[in-house]
Amino acid sequence: MKKRLAIFPFVEDIMPLLDHKDKIQDYELRHVILPMGWETSDNVDNPHQQCFCNEELFYSENLIHSIDVLLLCRPLVQVDKSLYSRIITIAEQNDKTIIYVPELMALLSNHSMDSWISLGPERTVKLNNKTILNVDVPVIMILGMGENCGKLNTQLDLCDFFHQKGYRASLISSNPLTQLLGYHTLPSTLDSPELTFSEQVGTVNAYVKCIESIEHPDVMILAVPGGIFKYSESIPNGYGYLPYLISNAVKPDITILSLYCGNYEETHLNEIQNTCLYRYGAKANYFHISQKVCEYSFETGLLNYFSVDLSYLTEEIIKPQEHYNFFNTLDNNSRDRIFEKIMFELQTNVASI
Repeated sequence: MKKRLAIFPFVEDIMPLLDHKDKIQDYELRHVILPMGWETSDNVDNPHQQCFCNEELFYSENLIHSIDVLLLCRPLVQVDKSLYSRIITIAEQNDKTIIYVPELMALLSNHSMDSWISLGPERTVKLNNKTILNVDVPVIMILGMGENCGKLNTQLDLCDFFHQKGYRASLISSNPLTQLLGYHTLPSTLDSPELTFSEQVGTVNAYVKCIESIEHPDVMILAVPGGIFKYSESIPNGYGYLPYLISNAVKPDITILSLYCGNYEETHLNEIQNTCLYRYGAKANYFHISQKVCEYSFETGLLNYFSVDLSYLTEEIIKPQEHYNFFNTLDNNSRDRIFEKIMFELQTNVASI
Protein backbone atom coordinates (compact mmCIF):
# COMPACT_ATOMS: atom_id res chain seq x y z
CA MET A 1 0.00 0.00 0.00
CA LYS A 2 1.29 3.42 -0.92
CA LYS A 3 1.96 5.94 1.83
CA ARG A 4 0.06 9.22 1.73
CA LEU A 5 2.31 12.18 0.92
CA ALA A 6 2.14 15.94 1.44
CA ILE A 7 4.66 18.39 -0.04
CA PHE A 8 5.59 21.67 1.65
CA PRO A 9 5.96 24.33 0.42
CA PHE A 10 4.47 24.58 -3.05
CA VAL A 11 6.70 26.39 -5.52
CA GLU A 12 6.42 26.44 -9.27
CA ASP A 13 9.63 24.40 -9.50
CA ILE A 14 7.78 21.21 -8.49
CA MET A 15 5.18 21.48 -11.26
CA PRO A 16 7.02 18.85 -13.36
CA LEU A 17 6.63 16.42 -10.46
CA LEU A 18 2.89 17.16 -10.31
CA ASP A 19 2.63 16.56 -14.05
CA HIS A 20 4.02 13.08 -13.41
CA LYS A 21 2.38 12.42 -10.03
CA ASP A 22 0.70 9.24 -11.28
CA LYS A 23 4.19 7.74 -11.66
CA ILE A 24 5.25 8.37 -8.07
CA GLN A 25 6.17 4.87 -6.95
CA ASP A 26 5.79 4.49 -3.21
CA TYR A 27 3.53 7.40 -2.34
CA GLU A 28 0.09 8.74 -3.09
CA LEU A 29 0.23 12.52 -3.37
CA ARG A 30 -2.53 13.93 -1.18
CA HIS A 31 -1.62 17.57 -0.58
CA VAL A 32 0.63 20.28 -1.92
CA ILE A 33 0.65 23.00 0.72
CA LEU A 34 0.88 26.71 -0.09
CA PRO A 35 2.38 28.78 2.73
CA MET A 36 0.29 31.63 4.05
CA GLY A 37 0.71 34.74 1.92
CA TRP A 38 2.31 32.92 -0.99
CA GLU A 39 1.03 32.55 -4.52
CA THR A 40 -2.27 30.78 -4.90
CA SER A 41 -3.08 27.79 -7.06
CA ASP A 42 -5.74 29.64 -9.06
CA ASN A 43 -3.65 29.50 -12.21
CA VAL A 44 -2.89 25.79 -11.89
CA ASP A 45 -4.59 23.51 -14.38
CA ASN A 46 -7.63 21.59 -13.15
CA PRO A 47 -5.90 18.17 -12.99
CA HIS A 48 -3.78 19.48 -10.11
CA GLN A 49 -6.36 21.55 -8.26
CA GLN A 50 -7.47 18.75 -5.97
CA CYS A 51 -3.94 18.41 -4.57
CA PHE A 52 -3.58 22.00 -3.42
CA CYS A 53 -4.46 23.39 -0.04
CA ASN A 54 -3.64 26.51 1.90
CA GLU A 55 -1.35 26.11 4.91
CA GLU A 56 -3.94 27.51 7.33
CA LEU A 57 -6.56 25.10 5.99
CA PHE A 58 -4.11 22.23 6.45
CA TYR A 59 -3.86 23.13 10.13
CA SER A 60 -7.48 24.06 10.83
CA GLU A 61 -8.86 20.90 9.19
CA ASN A 62 -6.26 18.66 10.87
CA LEU A 63 -5.19 17.35 7.49
CA ILE A 64 -2.00 16.11 9.10
CA HIS A 65 -4.06 13.00 9.94
CA SER A 66 -4.69 12.37 6.24
CA ILE A 67 -1.00 11.83 5.45
CA ASP A 68 1.80 9.49 6.45
CA VAL A 69 4.79 11.39 5.04
CA LEU A 70 5.77 15.06 4.80
CA LEU A 71 8.25 16.08 2.09
CA LEU A 72 10.06 19.36 2.72
CA CYS A 73 11.32 21.22 -0.35
CA ARG A 74 13.29 24.43 -0.68
CA PRO A 75 12.21 27.23 -3.01
CA LEU A 76 14.72 29.23 -5.03
CA VAL A 77 13.74 32.42 -3.20
CA GLN A 78 15.45 33.18 0.08
CA VAL A 79 13.43 31.84 3.00
CA ASP A 80 13.86 31.79 6.77
CA LYS A 81 13.80 28.60 8.84
CA SER A 82 10.66 29.91 10.54
CA LEU A 83 8.74 28.99 7.38
CA TYR A 84 9.11 25.32 8.33
CA SER A 85 8.89 25.47 12.13
CA ARG A 86 5.15 25.01 12.63
CA ILE A 87 4.60 22.24 10.12
CA ILE A 88 7.66 20.31 11.36
CA THR A 89 6.43 20.55 14.94
CA ILE A 90 2.98 19.25 14.01
CA ALA A 91 4.43 16.43 11.89
CA GLU A 92 6.72 15.29 14.69
CA GLN A 93 3.96 15.49 17.30
CA ASN A 94 1.88 13.17 15.12
CA ASP A 95 4.75 10.75 14.36
CA LYS A 96 4.80 11.46 10.65
CA THR A 97 7.78 10.52 8.52
CA ILE A 98 9.70 13.58 7.34
CA ILE A 99 11.68 13.58 4.09
CA TYR A 100 13.77 16.56 3.06
CA VAL A 101 15.91 17.68 0.14
CA PRO A 102 19.62 18.06 0.95
CA GLU A 103 19.54 21.84 0.29
CA LEU A 104 17.59 22.22 3.55
CA MET A 105 20.17 20.58 5.79
CA ALA A 106 21.95 23.79 6.80
CA LEU A 107 18.75 25.82 7.13
CA LEU A 108 17.07 23.28 9.42
CA SER A 109 20.14 22.26 11.40
CA ASN A 110 18.48 23.47 14.62
CA HIS A 111 16.11 20.49 14.37
CA SER A 112 17.00 16.94 15.34
CA MET A 113 17.11 15.38 11.87
CA ASP A 114 18.45 11.95 12.83
CA SER A 115 15.12 10.22 12.17
CA TRP A 116 14.40 12.19 8.99
CA ILE A 117 15.09 10.81 5.52
CA SER A 118 17.27 12.78 3.14
CA LEU A 119 16.26 12.68 -0.50
CA GLY A 120 19.92 12.91 -1.36
CA PRO A 121 22.32 11.57 -3.97
CA GLU A 122 22.63 7.85 -4.55
CA ARG A 123 25.31 5.79 -2.90
CA THR A 124 28.87 5.89 -4.15
CA VAL A 125 30.00 3.40 -6.75
CA LYS A 126 33.23 1.63 -5.84
CA LEU A 127 35.78 2.05 -8.60
CA ASN A 128 37.48 -1.10 -9.87
CA ASN A 129 40.08 0.72 -11.95
CA LYS A 130 41.01 4.17 -13.20
CA THR A 131 40.10 3.53 -16.82
CA ILE A 132 37.32 5.65 -18.30
CA LEU A 133 34.98 3.26 -20.09
CA ASN A 134 32.87 4.06 -23.12
CA VAL A 135 29.10 4.00 -22.70
CA ASP A 136 27.82 1.55 -25.30
CA VAL A 137 24.39 3.13 -25.81
CA PRO A 138 23.52 6.64 -27.00
CA VAL A 139 23.76 9.33 -24.33
CA ILE A 140 21.62 12.46 -24.40
CA MET A 141 23.07 15.11 -22.12
CA ILE A 142 20.91 17.95 -20.82
CA LEU A 143 22.82 21.07 -19.82
CA GLY A 144 21.45 24.34 -18.52
CA MET A 145 22.35 27.99 -18.13
CA GLY A 146 21.72 27.69 -14.39
CA GLU A 147 18.98 26.94 -11.89
CA ASN A 148 15.30 27.17 -12.76
CA CYS A 149 15.71 26.96 -16.52
CA GLY A 150 13.47 23.98 -17.26
CA LYS A 151 15.87 21.04 -17.16
CA LEU A 152 13.51 18.96 -15.01
CA ASN A 153 10.62 19.28 -17.48
CA THR A 154 12.92 18.40 -20.35
CA GLN A 155 14.41 15.25 -18.84
CA LEU A 156 11.10 13.83 -17.64
CA ASP A 157 9.26 14.55 -20.89
CA LEU A 158 12.09 13.18 -23.02
CA CYS A 159 12.21 9.99 -20.96
CA ASP A 160 8.43 9.61 -21.35
CA PHE A 161 8.75 10.17 -25.10
CA PHE A 162 11.19 7.30 -25.56
CA HIS A 163 9.12 5.00 -23.35
CA GLN A 164 6.03 5.75 -25.42
CA LYS A 165 7.98 4.94 -28.58
CA GLY A 166 8.86 1.53 -27.16
CA TYR A 167 12.45 2.23 -26.18
CA ARG A 168 14.09 1.52 -22.83
CA ALA A 169 15.37 4.83 -21.48
CA SER A 170 17.41 5.25 -18.30
CA LEU A 171 17.41 8.67 -16.65
CA ILE A 172 20.11 10.03 -14.36
CA SER A 173 18.51 13.20 -13.11
CA SER A 174 19.83 16.53 -11.88
CA ASN A 175 16.98 16.79 -9.34
CA PRO A 176 16.62 14.51 -6.29
CA LEU A 177 12.81 14.75 -6.48
CA THR A 178 12.91 12.37 -9.43
CA GLN A 179 13.83 9.57 -7.03
CA LEU A 180 10.13 9.55 -6.14
CA LEU A 181 9.51 8.50 -9.74
CA GLY A 182 12.09 5.72 -9.62
CA TYR A 183 14.82 7.54 -11.51
CA HIS A 184 18.48 7.85 -10.59
CA THR A 185 20.48 10.82 -9.37
CA LEU A 186 24.22 11.30 -9.50
CA PRO A 187 26.38 9.69 -6.77
CA SER A 188 27.09 11.32 -3.43
CA THR A 189 30.82 11.71 -4.15
CA LEU A 190 30.16 13.68 -7.31
CA ASP A 191 32.25 16.64 -6.14
CA SER A 192 33.72 15.30 -2.91
CA PRO A 193 36.80 17.26 -1.78
CA GLU A 194 38.26 13.96 -0.56
CA LEU A 195 38.67 12.82 -4.17
CA THR A 196 40.93 14.20 -6.84
CA PHE A 197 39.35 15.47 -10.03
CA SER A 198 40.39 12.28 -11.83
CA GLU A 199 38.76 10.16 -9.11
CA GLN A 200 35.56 12.22 -9.31
CA VAL A 201 35.45 11.71 -13.08
CA GLY A 202 36.09 7.99 -12.64
CA THR A 203 33.33 7.67 -10.07
CA VAL A 204 30.75 9.28 -12.37
CA ASN A 205 31.86 7.12 -15.28
CA ALA A 206 31.66 3.95 -13.20
CA TYR A 207 28.23 4.93 -11.93
CA VAL A 208 26.85 5.46 -15.43
CA LYS A 209 28.35 2.16 -16.58
CA CYS A 210 26.80 0.42 -13.58
CA ILE A 211 23.32 1.64 -14.53
CA GLU A 212 23.93 0.67 -18.14
CA SER A 213 24.93 -2.87 -17.18
CA ILE A 214 21.92 -3.34 -14.86
CA GLU A 215 19.13 -1.76 -16.92
CA HIS A 216 20.36 -2.43 -20.48
CA PRO A 217 18.72 0.73 -21.86
CA ASP A 218 18.42 1.70 -25.50
CA VAL A 219 19.27 5.29 -24.58
CA MET A 220 20.57 7.07 -21.50
CA ILE A 221 19.47 10.57 -20.51
CA LEU A 222 21.96 12.40 -18.32
CA ALA A 223 20.82 15.70 -16.80
CA VAL A 224 23.70 17.76 -15.45
CA PRO A 225 23.32 19.87 -12.29
CA GLY A 226 24.44 23.49 -12.24
CA GLY A 227 25.02 25.92 -15.07
CA ILE A 228 27.59 26.18 -17.85
CA PHE A 229 28.44 29.85 -17.20
CA LYS A 230 28.98 32.01 -14.16
CA TYR A 231 26.46 34.84 -13.78
CA SER A 232 28.93 37.37 -12.44
CA GLU A 233 31.92 37.67 -10.15
CA SER A 234 29.58 37.75 -7.15
CA ILE A 235 27.40 34.84 -8.37
CA PRO A 236 29.79 32.32 -9.95
CA ASN A 237 27.12 29.65 -10.56
CA GLY A 238 29.62 26.96 -9.60
CA TYR A 239 32.03 28.14 -12.32
CA GLY A 240 30.65 25.43 -14.57
CA TYR A 241 32.53 22.83 -12.52
CA LEU A 242 29.90 20.08 -12.49
CA PRO A 243 29.23 20.23 -16.26
CA TYR A 244 32.99 20.10 -16.83
CA LEU A 245 33.40 17.14 -14.48
CA ILE A 246 30.51 15.13 -15.89
CA SER A 247 31.35 15.86 -19.52
CA ASN A 248 34.83 14.41 -18.87
CA ALA A 249 33.24 11.25 -17.47
CA VAL A 250 30.68 10.68 -20.24
CA LYS A 251 30.76 11.90 -23.82
CA PRO A 252 27.27 12.72 -25.12
CA ASP A 253 25.94 11.77 -28.53
CA ILE A 254 23.33 14.53 -28.39
CA THR A 255 23.20 17.62 -26.19
CA ILE A 256 20.17 19.70 -25.25
CA LEU A 257 20.88 23.08 -23.70
CA SER A 258 18.16 24.71 -21.62
CA LEU A 259 18.23 28.51 -21.88
CA TYR A 260 16.42 31.26 -20.05
CA CYS A 261 13.74 33.05 -22.04
CA GLY A 262 15.12 35.74 -24.33
CA ASN A 263 15.76 36.74 -27.93
CA TYR A 264 18.92 34.96 -29.01
CA GLU A 265 20.77 36.24 -32.06
CA GLU A 266 22.69 33.82 -34.24
CA THR A 267 26.06 35.19 -33.09
CA HIS A 268 25.06 34.70 -29.44
CA LEU A 269 23.93 31.14 -30.09
CA ASN A 270 27.19 30.41 -31.90
CA GLU A 271 29.15 31.66 -28.88
CA ILE A 272 27.12 29.43 -26.58
CA GLN A 273 27.56 26.43 -28.88
CA ASN A 274 31.32 27.03 -29.08
CA THR A 275 31.53 27.17 -25.29
CA CYS A 276 29.67 23.86 -25.00
CA LEU A 277 31.88 22.27 -27.65
CA TYR A 278 35.32 23.46 -26.56
CA ARG A 279 34.80 23.51 -22.79
CA TYR A 280 32.55 20.48 -22.42
CA GLY A 281 33.02 18.51 -25.63
CA ALA A 282 29.27 18.72 -26.17
CA LYS A 283 27.75 19.76 -29.49
CA ALA A 284 24.55 21.57 -28.49
CA ASN A 285 22.15 21.52 -31.43
CA TYR A 286 18.85 21.57 -29.54
CA PHE A 287 17.69 24.38 -27.26
CA HIS A 288 14.95 24.28 -24.68
CA ILE A 289 13.72 27.84 -24.11
CA SER A 290 12.40 28.19 -20.58
CA GLN A 291 9.47 30.37 -19.55
CA LYS A 292 11.79 31.88 -16.96
CA VAL A 293 13.63 35.16 -17.34
CA CYS A 294 16.66 35.47 -15.07
CA GLU A 295 17.73 38.93 -13.92
CA TYR A 296 20.43 40.07 -11.51
CA SER A 297 19.36 42.56 -8.86
CA PHE A 298 22.07 45.12 -8.11
CA GLU A 299 20.07 46.18 -5.06
CA THR A 300 19.97 42.78 -3.36
CA GLY A 301 22.85 41.04 -5.13
CA LEU A 302 20.54 38.11 -5.87
CA LEU A 303 19.02 36.54 -8.97
CA ASN A 304 15.33 37.10 -9.63
CA TYR A 305 13.20 34.88 -11.85
CA PHE A 306 10.12 35.94 -13.77
CA SER A 307 7.76 33.87 -15.90
CA VAL A 308 6.59 34.90 -19.35
CA ASP A 309 3.32 33.86 -20.91
CA LEU A 310 3.55 30.60 -22.83
CA SER A 311 1.72 32.02 -25.83
CA TYR A 312 4.24 34.88 -26.04
CA LEU A 313 7.15 32.45 -25.77
CA THR A 314 5.69 30.23 -28.47
CA GLU A 315 4.59 32.90 -30.94
CA GLU A 316 7.37 35.45 -30.50
CA ILE A 317 10.45 33.35 -29.81
CA ILE A 318 10.07 29.66 -30.66
CA LYS A 319 8.08 29.75 -33.90
CA PRO A 320 10.05 32.58 -35.57
CA GLN A 321 13.33 30.80 -34.76
CA GLU A 322 12.35 27.15 -35.03
CA HIS A 323 15.22 26.66 -37.52
CA TYR A 324 17.51 26.96 -34.48
CA ASN A 325 15.80 23.88 -32.98
CA PHE A 326 14.10 25.88 -30.24
CA PHE A 327 11.36 24.22 -28.19
CA ASN A 328 9.53 24.38 -24.89
CA THR A 329 8.16 21.29 -23.17
CA LEU A 330 4.78 22.94 -22.52
CA ASP A 331 4.36 23.70 -26.21
CA ASN A 332 3.38 20.30 -27.59
CA ASN A 333 4.12 21.15 -31.21
CA SER A 334 7.69 22.33 -30.74
CA ARG A 335 8.43 19.66 -28.13
CA ASP A 336 7.22 16.77 -30.29
CA ARG A 337 8.98 18.16 -33.37
CA ILE A 338 12.35 18.31 -31.59
CA PHE A 339 11.97 14.98 -29.82
CA GLU A 340 11.16 13.32 -33.15
CA LYS A 341 14.27 14.91 -34.69
CA ILE A 342 16.39 13.64 -31.81
CA MET A 343 14.99 10.12 -32.23
CA PHE A 344 15.62 10.27 -35.98
CA GLU A 345 19.19 11.39 -35.39
CA LEU A 346 19.80 8.46 -33.07
CA GLN A 347 18.15 5.99 -35.44
CA THR A 348 20.16 7.14 -38.45
CA ASN A 349 23.28 8.29 -36.61
CA VAL A 350 23.10 11.44 -38.71
CA ALA A 351 22.62 14.91 -37.24
CA SER A 352 19.11 16.07 -38.06
CA ILE A 353 19.84 19.76 -38.56
